[in-house]
Amino acid sequence: MDPDKYQQAWQAHASQTRVTVDADLLLKEVQRNQRDFRALIFRRDVVEVGIALLMLPLWFYLGVTFSEPWTWYLMVPALIWVIGFFLVDRMRHKQKCIGPGETLLESVKESLIQLEHQIWLLRNVFWWYLLPFTISISAFFAHVTWLDSKDWLDALGHAGFFVFLFALYYFIYYLNQYAVRTQLEPRRQELLTLLTSLRDETTSEVSGEYPILMSAERVKCSCSPRRMFVASLCAVALLLIGIAGVVFLSSLDPVYREKSPFAAVRWQQSQPEVKVGDEWFKLVSLNDLPASEIVAFSRRTYYGMWRKRFEEDLVFVLTSMGHEPKDTVRLVVMPLGSQETRTLEDVPMTRANRRAIWDAAQARERSEREQPTRGSVHIDDAEAPLTKLIIGLRKEKDLVGLAAMVMVDGQVVASAADGERKKGSGVWLEIGDQWHLGGISKSITATMIARLVESGQMKWSDTIGQIFPESSVHEDWKPVTLRQLLTDTAGAPRNFPKEVWLQRPAPGPECTQARREAVLGVIADKPANPPGRKFAYSNVGYTIAGAMAEKVTGATWEDLMKREVFEPLELSEAGFGPPKSADETLEQPRGHRKVLAGKVSVDDDEDLTPIIGPAATVHMTLEGLSTFATEHLRGDLGEGKLLSAETYKLLHTPELNHYACGWIRKEPGKDIPCTVYWHNGSNTLWYALVVFIPEKNMVVAVTSNDGDFDQAEAAAWEVVKASVKQFNVAAVPPRREPPQRADER
Repeated sequence: MDPDKYQQAWQAHASQTRVTVDADLLLKEVQRNQRDFRALIFRRDVVEVGIALLMLPLWFYLGVTFSEPWTWYLMVPALIWVIGFFLVDRMRHKQKCIGPGETLLESVKESLIQLEHQIWLLRNVFWWYLLPFTISISAFFAHVTWLDSKDWLDALGHAGFFVFLFALYYFIYYLNQYAVRTQLEPRRQELLTLLTSLRDETTSEVSGEYPILMSAERVKCSCSPRRMFVASLCAVALLLIGIAGVVFLSSLDPVYREKSPFAAVRWQQSQPEVKVGDEWFKLVSLNDLPASEIVAFSRRTYYGMWRKRFEEDLVFVLTSMGHEPKDTVRLVVMPLGSQETRTLEDVPMTRANRRAIWDAAQARERSEREQPTRGSVHIDDAEAPLTKLIIGLRKEKDLVGLAAMVMVDGQVVASAADGERKKGSGVWLEIGDQWHLGGISKSITATMIARLVESGQMKWSDTIGQIFPESSVHEDWKPVTLRQLLTDTAGAPRNFPKEVWLQRPAPGPECTQARREAVLGVIADKPANPPGRKFAYSNVGYTIAGAMAEKVTGATWEDLMKREVFEPLELSEAGFGPPKSADETLEQPRGHRKVLAGKVSVDDDEDLTPIIGPAATVHMTLEGLSTFATEHLRGDLGEGKLLSAETYKLLHTPELNHYACGWIRKEPGKDIPCTVYWHNGSNTLWYALVVFIPEKNMVVAVTSNDGDFDQAEAAAWEVVKASVKQFNVAAVPPRREPPQRADER
């Protein structure tokens, strides 16, 4: 066949197989698809933004209601980011509405622009949508894991949260990419093909096949933008009404769990004090379940919210323990200031009680929000006199922190703390914090040595010459007795030379050796004053007494203090040196010194050299310090458990200038009309005062992490005076005088 004929035949065949589409029909389909696509995207944007707007108040409500940690609120900026992204994106990429006069070419171009932008959004959905939520929720889970886990092994148990989170987000990411591959990309390719075809076609017909554009199946949205907007507003309104209903119902008392046998609850450390009727008690047990077990379960189960759960959800807590209460319960309680227990039968569980507790909690939270400068007050009743006094005195004296505790008959009757653990930290003091005691350490050292005397290991008449027979000891030091050292009548200088103060030996044998060398260096010279003739407050004298105890027993001063005082009195929080902060969370208060006109934070925990430990370096909680002073109070009344009444009398009897063995006797005066035994302690960083008053059966302890001695001292005595007036308990029985006993026991 002639080649020209082959060519003509091929062209004829090609013209027979070529598919053509009516341009007007295709224009209508393209515009229909574009309208449906715009409506679909609009609906999605409204839903996403609407849900985010609803989540914002809901997130705050849940965070406040359940006392969530600060990382819970990281979701708020993530929600705001997503809302802002949608709004800004739609403003920058406004979707053009195609009018009836638009050509097919213009319609295809506009549809392609909108489709390609949507493909870009879905392909990058991780960066602008998933990542903000991933960061915020992961931070919250990590924070909760850190707070709840006891160790790394326990933390691994929370790994399931992260696995679920990442699996969920990967699934969302996968769905978006699947939609791009199976739905958007085929449509884009068809529009590109059509656009290419239109560039060469000028007729009323368009060549090619367009199954997606010409499909009878519409994009699944037939609502107009106006109808969609109205429907979305209705949905938002209904959701807001629903949330408001939940909040309203939660404020009522419709369920059995919101009941309580107590009208109010407050705390002394981990011990709940409850109000039944109009009287306060220390809770011993509920339905034969010890209060300590309920508290322990709450702490194990609810961590930082254990007090809130005990107070507001007691029925739920007991039910979780397998002890669901009925309409009435049996309480074993102990009246405040008494050691006798009382059984209260058939105490009703009422919603009114629980409502009163809930209202009090809400009032405290509002008060704390309205007074952001106020610290953490341990007694839950913000109107308690000691609470008001501590808050007022701290502000009046411009102290970094101030705390106090009052014990009557060995029971805590009031306690409060106000201020920051470190200036500028925003971390508030708590009543269970540990405090540097400074010179109060002297009374504890004297008690330890008295125990050694009663056990026969030492004598009050032991002399320096007997314990340290070294030839270098000055003759005037050799006859100085142990009691003279403890009553500051030994003639010892106030402090060691500067080179001793600069030493920081490690606690234990190294410190013991350094202490002995420092002591031998002092007693090699003549005493600063004639022994036995003059009172002179001295850190050196108590350090010498501590070194003598170490030499006689072969133990370190620290071990002797633990064995003879801390352990018998169960002072588990007592220790040596300034209370340490494990990290920047400031687990213990930091001391602050006064510099010029202001307070400055101490970068390193500066302190007195541990060499003078027997005179100055013990730390305790307020309860521990009050317990120690209560032992001396009872000892003065003939009821101590560490020492005999005779020995306590000896420790409390002054030699010169009202100074006894680590205690100062203050005679009755106008402000305090009874005898007071006291001692204070201070360095450039801290202040502490403790008093016991036998006539009132009372102990008052006041501490501050402020080095402003004058202001802290003034505040402390104001607390003592106010406590004596407030807790005007009946005078205790007359003190029993023990038989006379020689000093040389």
